Amino acid sequence: MKLEELSKHNGQNGEKAYIAYKGKVYDVTNSKRWQNGVHMARHRAGEDLTDFLALAPHTDEVLKSFEVVDTLEIDESKTQTSKETLIKFYQKFHPHPVLIHYPLGLFFFAALMQLLFLLTSLSSFELSAIYAFFVATIMAIPAISAGFLSWWINYDKQTTKIFKNKITFSIILVLIGITGIVIRITNPDISSTNSLAFIIYNVLIFANLPIVLFIAYEGGKITWA
Repeated sequence: MKLEELSKHNGQNGEKAYIAYKGKVYDVTNSKRWQNGVHMARHRAGEDLTDFLALAPHTDEVLKSFEVVDTLEIDESKTQTSKETLIKFYQKFHPHPVLIHYPLGLFFFAALMQLLFLLTSLSSFELSAIYAFFVATIMAIPAISAGFLSWWINYDKQTTKIFKNKITFSIILVLIGITGIVIRITNPDISSTNSLAFIIYNVLIFANLPIVLFIAYEGGKITWA
C-alpha cells in the first residue's frame, strides 16, 4: 500500500481507519481510542505514524491487538524536515522520561527526610531534606522544558485537559520549590524555631507530594490512553 492509498483510510465519512507503523498497516477502525480516526486529539489515521508512535510512552505491544491489513511502500527519496530531524534526536535520547523521574523522586526523599527530622530533631535529616529539595527544584526545570519539547513534537501542542493539568501543576511544583528554598536560605536557623516561616516551609515541602502524584497520574493517562 502506498501513502496515497493509505491517506484515503482516515476514519472519516465512513472510511476505515488505517495507520502505518514500521512498514505495517494496521486497522484501528473499531478502537475506542481512534474514534473518527483521531487519537489523543493529535494522531490521525491515514498516515505513517512510525516516528510519532516511536516517541509514545507505551510500547509496540498495544498494536498487537489490531489486524495487520497490508505493508507500506516507503519512498526512500523523501527528504526530512527540521522537525523530523528533531523527532529522530528525541527518539534516540528520550530527554523527558530520562530527566523527569529524578526530581520527582527527590521531592519524595526530601519530604521523608523532613518528616524524620520532625520526629527525631536530628539536624542531619533537615540538611538532607533541604539539599534534596533544592536539587529536585533545580532539576525540575530542564525536565519540564523537555516535557514541553515532547508536547510539541509528539502531540503538536494539543491543549487537552491532561496537558493543561500537567503544565499548570508542573509550574506550581517549581514555584513551591523556589519559595521553599528562599524561605530556608533567608532563615538559616529556621529548624530551631517554631516560627510562622518554619510552619510555611514544612507545608511547602509536604504540599509537593500530592502535586507530584497528580502529575505522575496525568502522565500515566497519556501512557495508557
